[in-house]
Amino acid sequence: MSDDHLADELNDYAAHLHGVGRLPTPVEIRQLASRRRQRKAVTATFGLVLVGMLGLGFAVTRTAGAPPSSTPTPPAPTPSRPSDASPSTGASPSGTSSPSSRTPEPGASSGSQGPPLYSSDVSVLKRLGVEFNVGVLIDVADDGLDRYMEVGPNGVVDFTGTSRTDNTMMALKPARVPSRTDETKNRVVIAPPFYNEDLGPGQCVTDTAPGVLKLQTCEPGSAAQTWQVYPAGDSGQFELHGPKTVIRVNEGKITSGEGYVGLQTITFAD
Repeated sequence: MSDDHLADELNDYAAHLHGVGRLPTPVEIRQLASRRRQRKAVTATFGLVLVGMLGLGFAVTRTAGAPPSSTPTPPAPTPSRPSDASPSTGASPSGTSSPSSRTPEPGASSGSQGPPLYSSDVSVLKRLGVEFNVGVLIDVADDGLDRYMEVGPNGVVDFTGTSRTDNTMMALKPARVPSRTDETKNRVVIAPPFYNEDLGPGQCVTDTAPGVLKLQTCEPGSAAQTWQVYPAGDSGQFELHGPKTVIRVNEGKITSGEGYVGLQTITFAD
């Protein structure tokens, strides 16, 4: 027994003697000490239970009164809608394909500006012996003389050429047209190879005014540089019609009056 417990026992014993005026028996002393120890044990146990209940109540109170989380709840996803600026590539309601889903026509090319252009259909001219994409002389067919299309001073084009030179070597190329139809068949541009050797757009024969042809920078799809070829029979002869000029040659000059209209190509390398 510790000193504290011994002191308590002696104090209790003294009080008991004072109250009853007699000495307790050893049995009574042991019973008294046992009851005191039981009371202390019960008191300690009750204290622990009370502290535990107070702690649990405090925790529950904090949980119930805790502020909501500051992390925002992500909004529910909104069903996506196709942009009005993006053309649909699927079939249209009428069952026809939209322009973006069509199969490109042969020879189609699309630039950063304007609608696509296509190579004109010149298959009929090829069968008649008209040569394309090679150096040729464009000759007046029925005058009995050597009169070739020629680039002259200041880029003026006429038929004063009489020999094979850089200025008389021409090349016919299929013109670029908005679509491949019967109305756009047999359209050509005339591009002298000597003036189209460097990188860049090159130079093409341009119908600048009635009876006036000049060499100017090529512009794909340009009406002034697009020539309609009309076959003249099956001999390989043809006529060249521009938007302002039907080529007629008289004494080597292009004229709007009387003149030869039949032309032919002669391979330049011969």
